[in-house]
Amino acid sequence: MVRITLEVADNGIIKTINDDNSNGAGESLEKKRVYEFDKDIFHENKIKFFYELAEELNIETGNSFEDNNLVMDIDWGNSYIPTPEEIELKIKLLKAEIDFLKQKMLKPIANQEVVTK
Repeated sequence: MVRITLEVADNGIIKTINDDNSNGAGESLEKKRVYEFDKDIFHENKIKFFYELAEELNIETGNSFEDNNLVMDIDWGNSYIPTPEEIELKIKLLKAEIDFLKQKMLKPIANQEVVTK
C-alpha cells in the first residue's frame, strides 16, 4: 500500500510517500520531497505540487491531445486592480493567443478535405 503524508512547514509542504511493497518485492520505500512556497517563486512550485500530487493519487488531469484537460494557471484575483501597463500586456497576450488560434489551428481545419464514402 502506498501512503502519502503531507506536513506543513514554515515555508511550504513536506510530502512523504511510503510504499510497503516497492517493485512488488515486498520491500518498503520512503521518499520525501520539500515544496518551497516562497512568494518570490510566483506559484510555480504550488502548481507543480498539485500536478504531482494528482498523478500520485491517480487522478486523471488529461493531456495536451485531449479536448478536456485540467489546467492550473495563475491569474489576477477577482478584487485585484491592475495597472494600465498590466492591462495593456494582458490585451497583447490575448490578441497573440487569438492570432495563434486563427492562423495555426483554424486554417489547417478549414483546409482539410472532407472525405466522403
